[in-house]
Amino acid sequence: MIELNMDDCIRSIGERKTFHASINQGAFFVKIEEYSHFVCTAIHNGHRLRADIIDKCALNEAQRLREEDPYTADIASNMPITVVANDSRYEYDLNRPPETCVYEEAWGQQVWNTPLTEAEKAASVQKHHDFYRVLGALYAQLESIHPQVLVYDVHSYNYQRPGMGDVPLFNIGTEQLDKQRWQSVIDDWNRRLGRIHLPAVEVRSAIDEVFYGRGYQATFVNQHCNNTLVLPTEAKKSFMDELTGKPHADILQKLHSEFERAVTEHAQHAFSA
Repeated sequence: MIELNMDDCIRSIGERKTFHASINQGAFFVKIEEYSHFVCTAIHNGHRLRADIIDKCALNEAQRLREEDPYTADIASNMPITVVANDSRYEYDLNRPPETCVYEEAWGQQVWNTPLTEAEKAASVQKHHDFYRVLGALYAQLESIHPQVLVYDVHSYNYQRPGMGDVPLFNIGTEQLDKQRWQSVIDDWNRRLGRIHLPAVEVRSAIDEVFYGRGYQATFVNQHCNNTLVLPTEAKKSFMDELTGKPHADILQKLHSEFERAVTEHAQHAFSA
């Protein structure tokens, strides 16, 4: 892996170079092995907090990890294009718009013991902006090569909460998607997720049952791209202990291989009809 600054990363994408790079001092990773028509992103994978704000955080590591999405980068790590966030959503949430990406309160908990200064907030918002500059350049380049582009936006969610009930292993959020245009692609993705097999885990995939796809990445793509479909996909944290963060290695390994197979097959056939 190499280190690239923002301008060099965007220039490399513009020149269609392949690379695996740490961007913006490790804020996120970009891997491009080929300029394929599909991308996997894990924008809540990260756990880092900047050194200048970590002592102000009211939440310890375990509390933060509870609402982050560990191992989502691992689930689709072998895909030809991956974009992985390394900073915690508690620093700035890449699935919220820049105006609200820095939390004051989250999931009923006060995030900061000491309020962030305007300069500290601005630094976080700038990192959010930088991420989407790169993502915008990448999607624009892919649209210049391919008639249609797919983004598998991978998340995970806690299910061991009171009142959760019988929730699916996978949930696809479609509220922001143009279903008149993309319904067959969405339905096929749902079917393929439902065919995944995991040890000792009941597999069911659903559309808009738990989450509705209201995140900012889908918003951003709708605003800036003409031929890109984001598929916001949530995986129930059956592959880990959601309280401790410890992975269930056998399930995670199988999920990795099964999910990658589903992505590869779906991407291959999505636009063939």
